[in-house]
Amino acid sequence: MKFWAILCLTLALGCAVPASASSYTWNFATTPNASLGSTTHIYTSLTGGITLTATGSSTLFYKSSGFGETGLGLVCHERGCDHEIEAGDSVTLSLSNLLSHNITGATLILSSLQPGETGSACDGFTCVNFGSGNNASSVNITALLLDMQKNHVSNLIIKAGSGDILLSGLQVSTAAVPEPSSLMLMGSGLVGLMGIVRRKIRM
Repeated sequence: MKFWAILCLTLALGCAVPASASSYTWNFATTPNASLGSTTHIYTSLTGGITLTATGSSTLFYKSSGFGETGLGLVCHERGCDHEIEAGDSVTLSLSNLLSHNITGATLILSSLQPGETGSACDGFTCVNFGSGNNASSVNITALLLDMQKNHVSNLIIKAGSGDILLSGLQVSTAAVPEPSSLMLMGSGLVGLMGIVRRKIRM
């Protein structure tokens, strides 16, 4: 009898222990001063293999000036262009593969934010705004991604407000969701344990 009680308890508690969290990072600045030759590019997380797609309002461009201005920008054909995301332009990240996960935290890095320059990350409903104080710093966008999940929106739009900006990095933490088979096993363990307890009480 004790053996079955221990077995049921082990099954129940073993399945109830949450899986360890995972962290995914995307680096949008890997090749200095080079056009990608396309308006779209697929990025894969450094661990975990989750892909997302970046789409620019013009051809995507990697910039690295050596002055802290490193990230994903855009090719442009006007004079004085510095290959950054300027006002009226945007880079859209399609996060459909990521949003199927249980997101617990997220940060976004925009760079080349000089004094007086602003940028934003928006999902069509809400935005997170960036200023020069956020230059090349991780800014929490967890609520924004959870809002995207809630509203079934997959596109995160990065755009400049005033001045011009670069997209540098994204990091997202997730927690594993128990598989149906694990939930069934946990349920079976709990039911078995309850049966043993009831039998003991009757005795």
